[in-house]
Amino acid sequence: MPFPNDAGSVASISTHQRVHEIYHRSKLPTREEELARRIVPKLASRAYHLPGNNLRQDWIQYMCNNHPVIGICCHHKFHPLKLRQRLLILLGSFAFGVGITNAIYLWFLGSGRNEEEEVFAVNWSSSQESNNNNSQTYSVTSGLIALVTVGSGSHAIFDRFVWSLSACGCCLPGGLFENLCFRNCCKSLGYYIAVFLVVAALALATCIVVVRAGMEEGQTHVPFFQNGTMVDLEEIFNFDDLDVQDYSFVKGYAIEFAVSLFVYYPLFETILFSGILGCSRIPILGGRPYAMKQEAKMFSGSRSVSPAQHV
Repeated sequence: MPFPNDAGSVASISTHQRVHEIYHRSKLPTREEELARRIVPKLASRAYHLPGNNLRQDWIQYMCNNHPVIGICCHHKFHPLKLRQRLLILLGSFAFGVGITNAIYLWFLGSGRNEEEEVFAVNWSSSQESNNNNSQTYSVTSGLIALVTVGSGSHAIFDRFVWSLSACGCCLPGGLFENLCFRNCCKSLGYYIAVFLVVAALALATCIVVVRAGMEEGQTHVPFFQNGTMVDLEEIFNFDDLDVQDYSFVKGYAIEFAVSLFVYYPLFETILFSGILGCSRIPILGGRPYAMKQEAKMFSGSRSVSPAQHV
């Protein structure tokens, strides 16, 4: 014989179940949130391929999301790097490039080494119908080797490091630490470290540019150290004898920087994107073909595991 309170208890249980189902549905991610969890880590890691894209779409998204200038206005709406972070990265890249280029010049000058010393030379000739051979020689100097190796290498490392700190893909939706309570603190810490590095690069580049301008004015020594002691900063930052023309090398570097951004950067990144350098088998150098192979392996692995989960 049922007790009088049975009907009320059944009604309360069913009400509790309905409330639990409503709460569970409200906690389910929306379609846009699920899409963000899939592609945000890929965008933060500068992925060559996004799910569902063909070759042309992947190349366009790769350039629009990763180019230092084009990406300022044309990046994906889910990309973790917004306008402020991208302007910061661009400013830091320019400052570090100016600093490292002129630091190498001052190092050669201060150490007494000749940056124009020839390391090796490349000779080539072309024959014409008149049987006259036109031979030309291209000399590779020690200064050029230092710029290509130390200068370009450190510049690329600085740019990628500041990018990674600003993006902080491990703390974003779909990242490794997305569910941890301190992920927002880690993301903010990465951004503040990036700001500090850019400010430090600006300060160092300013100091080096002023010293280089003094060398253009006619100084014969690098005014950081004299007789083993530090020189007073007032002597280094003495602008009385400097002219605007002494900073013409900065204008030259700005032109080189613009050419590298809009000519060499798209060309080199397209080569990386194609996967030619890594034969489509090496990470990063393998480009989009390598990313497609990895995605196919993950898809086949998930399909092979899913039937076992249902058994």
